Amino acid sequence: MRGLEQIPWVYDAMCAVMEWSGLKRWRAWLVGGAKGRTLEVGCGTGRNLPLYPKDVTLVAVEPSRDTLAKAKRKNPAVLLVRASAEALPFREGAFDTVVSSLVFCSVPRPAVGLAEVKRVLAPGGALRMMEHVRSEGRFGAWVQDTIQPAWTRVAGGCHPNRRTEEAVEAAGFAIQADGRRRDGNMRRFIAVASEGDPQRRAE
Repeated sequence: MRGLEQIPWVYDAMCAVMEWSGLKRWRAWLVGGAKGRTLEVGCGTGRNLPLYPKDVTLVAVEPSRDTLAKAKRKNPAVLLVRASAEALPFREGAFDTVVSSLVFCSVPRPAVGLAEVKRVLAPGGALRMMEHVRSEGRFGAWVQDTIQPAWTRVAGGCHPNRRTEEAVEAAGFAIQADGRRRDGNMRRFIAVASEGDPQRRAE
């Protein structure tokens, strides 16, 4: 079933409402810190693409053909690749920065996707992520758990109750205190390979 997030005009409308309520500042922070060779995983309709610093070399991936076509109009200069987070078609250590914006709620196997992100990050590289997560309140978490099966079908795979920060740490990343913010169920942060990770030891 094609979900709401795979219909470009619906996705853009949803994002516009969220940006009006404060997401716009977080989006600017998310992409504004990108450096060097940068990969955006799940670029959607390309709302981030015009916001990147001019000195980054930007590549973006997205699994939906229709959505990629919409993204191309946002920034024709960006190299767009049709691919999923679970199978990134790039060599190990290819990127200095990976950006993920409201993506890992919908990745079917987030652990696999995060392993791929870590694989394509160069030693010392950073994952910059913005995501909604499982509610910290008992009632809010119950609501998310209750609506999740139906919502996931309607919204094209989105899981409102994922513990994404925990998944990122389990994948071998350390979330940095600098820039980390919480707003309700929304999170933004920078993560780097943990000290004990072989990738970090290669620095």
